Amino acid sequence: MRVRVYDEPSRTYFHSELYAALYSGIFERDLILRKSRLLLSDKWRREGNTYSSQIHPIDPAFPEDWITLTNGKISDFPDFPKHLPEDKWTAFRGFPWVWEDKKTLRRLLCGEAVPLSETVFPPVSSRLPGWNYVTTQEEAGALMAQYRDFYDAVLVDLHYFSGSKQLPDGSMLVSDVVRQVSMRFHSDWAPPLEMVFEGVEGLDLRPADEDRFSCLEEATLRFRDGAVFFCDGFCEDEALYSGTKLSAYSLRWRFLPPVKHQSTSK
Repeated sequence: MRVRVYDEPSRTYFHSELYAALYSGIFERDLILRKSRLLLSDKWRREGNTYSSQIHPIDPAFPEDWITLTNGKISDFPDFPKHLPEDKWTAFRGFPWVWEDKKTLRRLLCGEAVPLSETVFPPVSSRLPGWNYVTTQEEAGALMAQYRDFYDAVLVDLHYFSGSKQLPDGSMLVSDVVRQVSMRFHSDWAPPLEMVFEGVEGLDLRPADEDRFSCLEEATLRFRDGAVFFCDGFCEDEALYSGTKLSAYSLRWRFLPPVKHQSTSK
């Protein structure tokens, strides 16, 4: 599970895999990796009388092999801070080998940033195979170069997934934790392109009207501060740009098979 993390000292964001979450609500602390070191970071930052999240999920699905332990199941670990037994909050949720390595967990609880090389933790990556990820401006530039800067490209379709839905029992799940946009482009200069933006912060769709061609002349793709900005033209001021634009925590892309041409022979 990938997350975007706010680093308060530098006032910047970075991406990390999430290894575990301790407790929940405003007491949650998340186990993340930065510069090859594991550390526990508060999920919520207090600003006056309000709390704001400083760890945002990019792909919100928890790994299938995570375990969940409540307060009653961790009595054998005296170093683990406990709430009242009647509390229903999750006490630990994460990879089982994080919980089993009590020595490392004890160091983390004491505030230490533990080098990954000093643990037995296996490498973790929630990236999907077959996809290219944009995590630097250089990778953004590589996509632009391979797709000829979107010259003469057309937007075929765009789909938004919120995460909210009606469940089989008829109840409503109202939780926009997915916030994912997928876009497909066709071009004469390159194979069909699929782009998936995750953790979408904003989307402004401005289709071309019937008096104008919908093909692009160029596009803009930027990655900075742990986030992606994309628009369908040249852009200096992102806030004032009047065309289609999108901002998100992450972008992955891939080329699709060529469009099958139907035979015109009778």
